[in-house]
Amino acid sequence: MTGIASMAQTMGHQVTGSDQNFYPPMSDALKRLNIDVDENYDASQLDRRPDCLIVGNVMSRGHPVIESMLDKKVPFKSGPEWLSENILNDRFIIAVSGTHGKTTTTSMLSWILEDNGYSPGYLIGGIPNNFNASARIGDSNYFVIEADEYDTAFFDKRPKFLHYQPNITIMNNLEFDHADIYKNIDEIKWQFHQLVRIIPKSGKIIFNGADENIHDVIKLGSWTPTETFGLKGSHDWLGSKVDNNTISIKHNNADSATGAWEMSGSYNIENALAAIAAANSIGIKPSSSLESLASYKGVRRRLEQLVTISNVTIYDDFAHHPTSIRKTIEGLQEDHCFKRIIVAIELRSNTMLSGLHNLALLESTKDADCIIFFQSTKIKSSLESEDLFHKNNIQMFHDTEALVVKLISLVREGDALIFMSNGDFHGTKESLIKKLKLKNLNN
Repeated sequence: MTGIASMAQTMGHQVTGSDQNFYPPMSDALKRLNIDVDENYDASQLDRRPDCLIVGNVMSRGHPVIESMLDKKVPFKSGPEWLSENILNDRFIIAVSGTHGKTTTTSMLSWILEDNGYSPGYLIGGIPNNFNASARIGDSNYFVIEADEYDTAFFDKRPKFLHYQPNITIMNNLEFDHADIYKNIDEIKWQFHQLVRIIPKSGKIIFNGADENIHDVIKLGSWTPTETFGLKGSHDWLGSKVDNNTISIKHNNADSATGAWEMSGSYNIENALAAIAAANSIGIKPSSSLESLASYKGVRRRLEQLVTISNVTIYDDFAHHPTSIRKTIEGLQEDHCFKRIIVAIELRSNTMLSGLHNLALLESTKDADCIIFFQSTKIKSSLESEDLFHKNNIQMFHDTEALVVKLISLVREGDALIFMSNGDFHGTKESLIKKLKLKNLNN
């Protein structure tokens, strides 16, 4: 929604908005744009008499502003619908979908296009450090968009990505998520099949060849050329590490290229392969893409290093699904030599709070040395009832002050501490860093 707001403002519209749980980096982005935001969902914001209300999928019947909008017959649209009509309708669209890695892959691909002179438009669910903004309209026919399978709005239950009509679609991976929307993995596969049905024959589907769920989607019917990518096996695009600072890619077991590489985790090589394959489809050579990725700076809150204090390195990561959590931990172990890895995980998403991923979540953290869970509500989590929870290195907290005290007593020189959440962790990160700096100063 921040990206949509910024593009609407660029088009000359006066833009205001509302939200709750308002926190960086998006709150900072909106402040830089001088876009006023009401930190509530009160009906009073309609006193501005808007020409159009763009309704996010967080909104539902019962919110005062929604009830007033309907009573007053204020014109309204969903974000994807507005995008389709005002930004995407005559563009060449490259959509990046999947359960994990969408934001990183979208930002990688946008940077490759930018660095090779394509000046693309883009919409990314985070702030890419190479651009310092989550969206822009761009100066060319190309538009790169993060394509989410979450539903569109309370009045449109189709996935967002069905509004985008992509020419090229990347499918990074496919797992069960969004338990508040979908009953099981088969329902999600069916929605991805609907996406496949609207990709033109002149386009391309680029997908993770090691993902059986995506293979199942393709088997439901596909009318578009496909390419696969992976780290091993028989795929159109293969990637591997040469050493800690170099990766190699191979296309159809013939053309190969190497490039500088500083990112953690094999999953980021997969993200890069997807981006390189998409860029190749519009004429950018793999070697040129690798050169661009050598200057790729990542995305805020995607394993973002916040600070190092007394040789304790603190990261902020958006991971909120067991697979993402596991891959982040594995990536740090692969590429760094920390004495211990401590993870602090906020149970916040609807899927996590439902308890459906309890066992997978506990399994995903097994390689961490200390695991701290945080849940803002004091209702006992079902996670605490699992046998795997009852280990000496696992604890649950419901109070941020107690959590900060615990983390201060826990961290030691040479440790890595990773905060994992799709929210703001209720200020815990900022409070901890402030107190660790003060403690370091006093010592």
